[in-house]
Amino acid sequence: MFRNHLLVTTAVAICVVKHMDFALPLWVLVTSIYFGSILPDLDHPGSTIGKRLLFISIPLGGLFGHRQITHSIWPFVITLWIMSGDMGSIPVMFACMIGYASHLIADFVSDGGVPLFWPSQKRVGIKLCSSGGVVEPLIAISMLVLAIIF
Repeated sequence: MFRNHLLVTTAVAICVVKHMDFALPLWVLVTSIYFGSILPDLDHPGSTIGKRLLFISIPLGGLFGHRQITHSIWPFVITLWIMSGDMGSIPVMFACMIGYASHLIADFVSDGGVPLFWPSQKRVGIKLCSSGGVVEPLIAISMLVLAIIF
């Protein structure tokens, strides 16, 4: 759920700001992390980003379905390949990939898991909660509290 992904991304952003040194203004770093965190749901026309980019989300969702290629290792591989050609974009792209990873980790601990090695349909994950269930926001809030404390 979007609000829980937002809490997890906030926890990750706090950890990154506290423990990593990026050569980026704070607002660029945090914006890049948040932007990256919503990208995996680009394959769903009803998602926060999908609604705004229907010209991408409808064909992407139609071709692959939700929680398929965008929830796999391939976006990381493609991004690394893109970053290898433009050294100036590395800090921003790396921050986006941190946000992207935060989304996948949040889905990894839900009942659906992620098809990390798509096109293999085998989903990997640790079922700590059900998507939309009562435990999901408790885990997200706990992550946020731990990020603030540590």
